[in-house]
Amino acid sequence: MTDGSFEYGALADVLIDEVKELVGCDLVEQDFAGPQRAYPFFTYKITTPYIKDMEQMNSGEMFDLTVSMTCCSDNSIKAQDLAMKLFKNLKSDNVRRKLRTDHDIVIADVDSFDNRSVFQSVNYERRVGFDLHLRVVDGFHEDIPTIDKINLDNTN
Repeated sequence: MTDGSFEYGALADVLIDEVKELVGCDLVEQDFAGPQRAYPFFTYKITTPYIKDMEQMNSGEMFDLTVSMTCCSDNSIKAQDLAMKLFKNLKSDNVRRKLRTDHDIVIADVDSFDNRSVFQSVNYERRVGFDLHLRVVDGFHEDIPTIDKINLDNTN
């Protein structure tokens, strides 16, 4: 992503572009504080921003994260259809290869497809979604001092 720490904003930008390309819908942050988009649209929420993959040094650390992806609509069938279309596309080899090659993002799993509808004042907002499990590499680099020479016999 960058030469420094992992940037979640850059990840969001990639996801926004992919959703638009794959299903033709806007993707917005789930708890954004702006006007609601016209139906249908998708929301995302990084529910687990850091899952340690393995014990290793700070530099170039690989880790997992989970993103909740939800299709919002005023029609339950439309929400299910669009969510399933995105779900299947994210599982496809073409999309997985593209994200890995172009952005160093590995789709580890796509699961938990379910109904997430909510009641809003007088109507339900139809929501269907799933969890997207990603594996990424943090570009953070730590300069670690090295020892050039060790004198074992107390001579120069």
